[in-house]
Amino acid sequence: MNARELLNRYESGETNFGSASLSGANLLAADLIGINLNKADLGNAILVLAYLNRANLNQANLEGANLSGANLTQADLVGARLINANLHGASLQGADLRSANITLADLLDANLIDADLRHTNLSSANLTGACLRGANLREENRNYSANLRGANLHRTDLRGANLKGADLVRVDLSGANLSEANLREANLQGANLSEANLRGAFLTDANLKGANLSRARMVNGKLERANLEMADLSGIDLSQSVLPDVKLGRANLHKANLQEVQMQRADLSRANLREANLREANLVETYLARTNLMKADLRDAQLTRSELSSANLLGANLEGAVMPDGKIHE
Repeated sequence: MNARELLNRYESGETNFGSASLSGANLLAADLIGINLNKADLGNAILVLAYLNRANLNQANLEGANLSGANLTQADLVGARLINANLHGASLQGADLRSANITLADLLDANLIDADLRHTNLSSANLTGACLRGANLREENRNYSANLRGANLHRTDLRGANLKGADLVRVDLSGANLSEANLREANLQGANLSEANLRGAFLTDANLKGANLSRARMVNGKLERANLEMADLSGIDLSQSVLPDVKLGRANLHKANLQEVQMQRADLSRANLREANLREANLVETYLARTNLMKADLRDAQLTRSELSSANLLGANLEGAVMPDGKIHE
């Protein structure tokens, strides 16, 4: 079948084109709203600016297809093959992309608001500037989670996205907006989150070992039991965040804003907190063995039963702080 035949038959009211062979077809700006192209072969097809709203592209082959600017709102792309496809600026709002293969695809500035991306393979895809607000990438089980390894998510909008248990190892999320995102149990080991917006994000039990969070904003973040060992948190704003039982051994928190944090029982051994703001921080029962607190602001902090004996407190301000023995420092 060629493009002209498809368009003529669609215009006459026919919508069922399952398993059609349309490899390399030129469907530039075609109006194909609600069409059924289930299991169709659209490899290398030209679908630039095409209208594919609510189209059925379940298990379709779109490898190498040009879908830049296409409208795929609420389309069914379950199990679709989109390897190396061009989706620059495409609208995939509310689309179902479960189990789709989007490896190496270009999703620059794409709209993926509320899209279902569970078990989707996005490895090495370019998602720079894409909007994934409210998208679902959560892990259902070990074999049903989105693969984002090596993906470029620089400055991506992920506000409120569900990334629970997602594999984000070494992913570039620098400058990304992850406010209110669900990253519980996510694997962010070695990820780049520098200057990211994580305001109100949920990172309970997340693995951030060796991650770069320098100058990130995480006001009111939830990081219970998170692993941040050897992470770079220099200049981060973690004020009013909840971090009980967090692991921050050897982490760099130089000039970090930790005002009013809840950090009970945290492991801060050998961490660098030089010039950090810890005013009114709850550090009850924290482990501060050989922690660098030079010139840190610890005014009115709670240090009851914390291990502070080997910490470096040279030049630190402890005015009004409750010391490990329960006495108030004057």
